[in-house]
Amino acid sequence: MNHTTGMVLPTLLGATLECRVVAGRRGVLVHEHRPRQPERTAQQMPESRRSSRLHATDWVDAAFALLTAKDGGEHGVTIARLCTTLEVTKGSFYWHFRDLDALWEAMAVRWQEENRRRVTDVDELSEMPSDGRLIALSTMLIGKDHLTVERAIRSRARSNANIADTVRNIDAEIFQAVEAIVRQFGMDPGQARLLSGVLVYAGIGYIHGHEGLPTISRDDIQRAIPGLLSLTLAQPSTDPEPPASDSP
Repeated sequence: MNHTTGMVLPTLLGATLECRVVAGRRGVLVHEHRPRQPERTAQQMPESRRSSRLHATDWVDAAFALLTAKDGGEHGVTIARLCTTLEVTKGSFYWHFRDLDALWEAMAVRWQEENRRRVTDVDELSEMPSDGRLIALSTMLIGKDHLTVERAIRSRARSNANIADTVRNIDAEIFQAVEAIVRQFGMDPGQARLLSGVLVYAGIGYIHGHEGLPTISRDDIQRAIPGLLSLTLAQPSTDPEPPASDSP
């Protein structure tokens, strides 16, 4: 009986040969060289195999790319366009998401994670003065892609309770981040809440109405923040006086 072992050897031409060493009846070794089949590319691979390699995050990535594309926007994110982008059928989409709303829910969660990352990045700039970090945090609201994503997710939140919850959490976390920086200017809690509210509400309003308003630049923010800080600090404390002590 012949015995066969297999090895894979590279060749000078870049091809790969499968080398089989066969033990003959008289102990003579015979080498058989057969071309090894190359792996198929994504285009050659059956659709079912390509689909199995996709993850939910791939669909979310593709959705954000469509959303922020020149001809995208909220209504540009469709199952058909996503499938065309990823070169799969609709069955692959429904393997990961029950419907388009579920995809938007995942997008909102991803957006919350992205906002947390940005806040962390600002917090780690310990060498930057507090007003510089406040300007950096405010500036992130005026980027074109940021405005596009914010407005689209808030639009979906009107008809989706899960997305609405995520948006409320995003707003609360941004408010807390702004308030933490503002408190570093020596404001009392009432003053810090007041200024933080003005900044966050102004940002949310700009998200919804920026197309009909003058464009705000980073320079505008750099000029406005110091004035708002000075104005707030000049106001009397908004916190009630602490109760008088009963001790003589």
